[in-house]
Amino acid sequence: MKTKKSNFKYIFWIGPLLIAAGLTAAFVSAAWEPLTVGLVISGTVTIALWLLYLTYEQGFWGRRSTQASTNALISTLAVFLILGVINFIAFRYPTRIDLTESKQFTLAPQTQQILQNLQKPVKVWVFDPTQNPQTKELLQTYKRQGGKNFEYEFVDPLGQPGKAREFSISTIGELYLQSGDRKQLLQKGGTTFGSDPNQGLSEIKLTNGLEEILSTRIPTVYFLQGKGERQPKEGQGGIQQAEKALKDKYYNTKTLNLAESKQIPEDADALVIAGPDKPFLDTEIKALKAYLDRGGSLFLMVDPAINTGLDKFLQEWGVKLDSRLAIDASGTGQRFGLGPTVPTVRRYGQHPITQSFATGISFYPFARPLEVQAVEGIDEKPLIWTSQESWAESDLTTRKLQFDPKTDRQGPLLLGVALVRSEIATTPSNPSPTTSPSPTTSPSPTTSPSPTTSPSPTTSPSPTTSPSPTTSPSPPRFPVGTQRTYF
Repeated sequence: MKTKKSNFKYIFWIGPLLIAAGLTAAFVSAAWEPLTVGLVISGTVTIALWLLYLTYEQGFWGRRSTQASTNALISTLAVFLILGVINFIAFRYPTRIDLTESKQFTLAPQTQQILQNLQKPVKVWVFDPTQNPQTKELLQTYKRQGGKNFEYEFVDPLGQPGKAREFSISTIGELYLQSGDRKQLLQKGGTTFGSDPNQGLSEIKLTNGLEEILSTRIPTVYFLQGKGERQPKEGQGGIQQAEKALKDKYYNTKTLNLAESKQIPEDADALVIAGPDKPFLDTEIKALKAYLDRGGSLFLMVDPAINTGLDKFLQEWGVKLDSRLAIDASGTGQRFGLGPTVPTVRRYGQHPITQSFATGISFYPFARPLEVQAVEGIDEKPLIWTSQESWAESDLTTRKLQFDPKTDRQGPLLLGVALVRSEIATTPSNPSPTTSPSPTTSPSPTTSPSPTTSPSPTTSPSPTTSPSPTTSPSPPRFPVGTQRTYF
């Protein structure tokens, strides 16, 4: 009987072990499941039965050994309780301290505010099986600030082809933002598994993407019609792909005819003039200037040998259209079944429009060269150049293309430029032409040659490079702001 009583004393330690196992399982799984609850209850019942057994021992509570054992028991339980509370707080409220001098692991206050004020779930989809460490660390930092409303997931496009088709994934490393039914491309990927497509992901890019996808205002892009421009529809000479690309990015698209409307609507975030073949009237040019003066954005594409009537308008901003045709004699286009009248471009400027082009090849059929000169108050950013083996051909009727140093201009040739006027001075209600921002020309590259005879590409200008105009003020004063036009 003494042996049984002696063995029964050790049953007490089963209780704390069961309780510790249940609490650990609950912390790890972040949920109280039936098994974890059962372990805690079983441990508690075991300790209660052990204490009940001790009450039947005569004189048990008056013994000195009992008092010492009770103190040790209370101390042990207190240590377990303190450790449990510390682990619970650390799990539910994780905190990191950035001890770096530059605070490189701390998100900017603007980013923290956006994440803390998330009202609906946002998820980042990373289509990369390698899980770039820098990208994962950045997303984990956003997750800690955004809580349950910010999620991210790495997806192997080859392992989950259904998900890749849902997002129309074409290359490894593409990143998408999703909020509800809205999907937005955050970053293009690389072309091979060995590349590092996520190296360019940054806090600025991710935060800007969050602001765009969470915005309740839908920007509007107008396509100008009435001067022979390319129409945003299918068919010969149409630029329906450009309209579709904008709609896929949740832009509204509308058409505008200045012969019917004497001014550009107030809700126009950007105006696209794609390949006009008739000259603009003075009243129409004044409407363009007024729109740009209030902070509008213009994307202008002009075919060779076309008189648009915009020469003086562009010259005021340092842009001169060359009437000659860009010829590419490098032979690069032959690998793609293209002739010399389709210049291939590999050289790009440092600008948001072309920053994702890298060293890729783009095509510009029947392109028209440009010349630019510095103008005070205007920031010019060249965008695309042809190769050294190109020239500007003056004789557009000849069948034999050959460089003539007397009449032709040797390359490389500038095909696109972005001009930005960073400040709008206070002016009267009828500002002089010199205060208007210049349109800039920059066709986005296409992955295949265009069959049309227009130098304008079928892809649309990037929304990130067409900022919304500032709020239109009442005349006769204009606010300080930034106007960007792409040519």
